[in-house]
Amino acid sequence: MKHFVHHAMLIVVGAVWIAVIAASMHDLSPYFPKPTAATLASGAWTQQLESTLREHMGFRDSLFRLKSRTDLFVGEKMVQGVYVTSDKLLEKQSEPAADAKVLAEPVNTFYGANALPTYLVLIPSAAEIYESDLPANAVSADQESLIRGVYDSAVSGIRCVDARGVLSSRKDSYIYYRTDTHCTGYAGYYLYQAAIQKMGFTPIPYNRFVITHLTTEFRGDLYRRTLCDTVRPDVLDRYGNEAGVHITGVQAVYQDGTTEDRGTQLSAPAALTSEDPYRYYLGTPCMKLTVTTDADNGKRLLLYKDDFADCIVPFLVQHYSEVCIVDLTQTGEAFAEAADPQDYTQVLFLSSIRRWQELWE
Repeated sequence: MKHFVHHAMLIVVGAVWIAVIAASMHDLSPYFPKPTAATLASGAWTQQLESTLREHMGFRDSLFRLKSRTDLFVGEKMVQGVYVTSDKLLEKQSEPAADAKVLAEPVNTFYGANALPTYLVLIPSAAEIYESDLPANAVSADQESLIRGVYDSAVSGIRCVDARGVLSSRKDSYIYYRTDTHCTGYAGYYLYQAAIQKMGFTPIPYNRFVITHLTTEFRGDLYRRTLCDTVRPDVLDRYGNEAGVHITGVQAVYQDGTTEDRGTQLSAPAALTSEDPYRYYLGTPCMKLTVTTDADNGKRLLLYKDDFADCIVPFLVQHYSEVCIVDLTQTGEAFAEAADPQDYTQVLFLSSIRRWQELWE
């Protein structure tokens, strides 16, 4: 009987779904360009059609949002590779194709060639920390074992930071966004605290920072993937320390070799009204970002990172006269060529384990 009811529900929902699509297509039909032999042969009709679809992207979003709601209504727990729970979206994690020794090799090779104080921080995904919130029979990789394996495979001299332990101990706090894959600024502070202590500095106390809620309507990359609005929006924060070190210069280098002088602005307030507000922390992604400060201590940090590090960078710059930030997702295996490591006193590799897998597998 239960199977019959579920099957009947699928038929009803499917009929509604088809009717909505048909009605929507009928409403849009006056806008579609009329094909002719000439426009078909030249490719102009295809371009006109693409332009029309872009102009009416809200139509696509409405259909996709309806499909997501329909999937959830009939009992599906995953939309576009994202598990939907009562209060958060969690990205499905795949088992690694490469073993831990392979994933440790890039930092081992770097250390062997440069012999600089080198540190490694690999950040787990939210699904690792909140595995108990996943639906029954959900697929989830064992990131804890993988990170431990990479750390164990790192050569002597490379110091590793237990980011998973830091986050697990605060799992009841707001450490990951509900609608985005990244850690929050709150988690960023405690990851910074653990890393900077390992690197020989005294972390700035949490109460020294003034926290500003930049937006309470942040919907991140997991929302954009699913358009699932059953999970409430996120809060994106700024941690300010006016009594601390001040930035004196920011220089960006892009993949094509062009450069940009960003003045003394590390963050990008305009990003708050863009499709991706998380870019507020470091602005438009670039291959290399060099930040100078008024810290007169001769300490210079070379940071190799993915975008999980972006919310941590504002804390790190408080301890250095210069921080050179190299985006691993834009350099790939050639990361060591983006800047001369010998110009720096310390090196930090800071990445999500998911992106680290993608980079080196």
